[in-house]
Amino acid sequence: MSDAPEWPGPRVREALRRGAFDMQAIYRALVFDEARSHGCRLVDLDGRKYLDLFSNFALGALGYNHPALLDVARSEAFARAAVNPTSTPFVTAPGWFDYVEALQARYAPPGMAKVFCVDGGGEGVDAALKAAFIVLGERRRVAAGLPANPLELPTDAQRAMLENAGTDAVVVSFEGGFHGRGLGPLSATHSKAIHKADQPAFPWPQVPFPANRFPRDQFLETNARAEATALDALARVLDQHRDRVAAVLVEPIQGEGGDRHASAAFFRGVQALAQQAGAAFVLDEVQTGAGLTGTLWAHEQLALPSPPDMVVFGKKMQLGGFFATAAYDIRQFGRMYQTRNGDRARAMLGLAVLDTIEAEGLLEYVRRTGAYFLSRLEALCEAHPDLATEPRGRGFMLAFDLPTPALRDDFLKRALRRGVFASYTGTRSVRLRPHLVTSVAEVDEACDAFDAVLGEMRA
Repeated sequence: MSDAPEWPGPRVREALRRGAFDMQAIYRALVFDEARSHGCRLVDLDGRKYLDLFSNFALGALGYNHPALLDVARSEAFARAAVNPTSTPFVTAPGWFDYVEALQARYAPPGMAKVFCVDGGGEGVDAALKAAFIVLGERRRVAAGLPANPLELPTDAQRAMLENAGTDAVVVSFEGGFHGRGLGPLSATHSKAIHKADQPAFPWPQVPFPANRFPRDQFLETNARAEATALDALARVLDQHRDRVAAVLVEPIQGEGGDRHASAAFFRGVQALAQQAGAAFVLDEVQTGAGLTGTLWAHEQLALPSPPDMVVFGKKMQLGGFFATAAYDIRQFGRMYQTRNGDRARAMLGLAVLDTIEAEGLLEYVRRTGAYFLSRLEALCEAHPDLATEPRGRGFMLAFDLPTPALRDDFLKRALRRGVFASYTGTRSVRLRPHLVTSVAEVDEACDAFDAVLGEMRA
């Protein structure tokens, strides 16, 4: 990084002032030079270089200015898709079918029969929950001797729906979970109070998440007890809301909640309880999907006995949405529809990301390099046990803890000044989200910088 004494530098500061009209300006940490940033190296407007382990909250997959993505963006087909937006469910172009066919043939999780596309991950969660409510509602009407189709109900019943009579159905989610900031997903989000302050929420139940301690071999009994307690709580909640649970919603790894893990056996238990209750088992893979954990979908590592009912995606996919089994294929006209439901230009980029992951063997690479990165973090924590603890991760979804939020934030600022850009999660955890092309040399560079920062903090 440059030896210039000021940070941020003058050009970045001036750019930040220019952006003050933007309500999001209070969050902005850097302004980068798009042309000069390449691979995992982010260059700011003052020429300072950073190793990017942030990847824009895991949006990034292939680093900056990857040739495969630039080739797509420079193509005539991309230009036409960008300047000719469509209401894709009603009107589209053949390129959309390239995307859908590739998902079906190569990239959808096994067992999925349909895909539903929206603009972002939180919107995908919202759409998946709507599908779960629709299926439950139709099932309950049929059980009561009523038509499944709501338009065949008496006029007064339809009027009640228009007047927000709603439903007593619920979604069960987990303490510490994060599923988006729309008012539907927010009702299932339980990671930070600031996310929900002053916002109305559906009175949906939540249950504990077991949040494994690490190293796991030192906490076998503690983790087993926590998982048993969580499963018992889930069973009780499902029984209390018998026949009213539309979905059980969970992340394979809780990201925003603090990179919190549970065992594969725990998730198999959650799925079994959801199935017994007649509820959709919905996996939120917005952050864990598209290769971050070393498999295309993190739940591939859970050895589930049957496919989840729905898998939500976003971030690296460039679009949001969900995959669904045949039971959650909503076919009634008008039930599941939004104007866009598929940005063709973003789909082209998303497909290029997936194709590059496949062509460059990045899943195996992430598994191997991620294991090495975790071993370096474990050594780092052994060297600084008073400051750094609980190293954990799958693939390139990595984290470790500091004793307090203040110390964690101080660590991140010091690391950034040394040219390594990491981020925060939970209350005191350092979140690492390397691009899938991060090299072993860059892993070593990051860990050496972290070691120096921790040494500096102890001095």
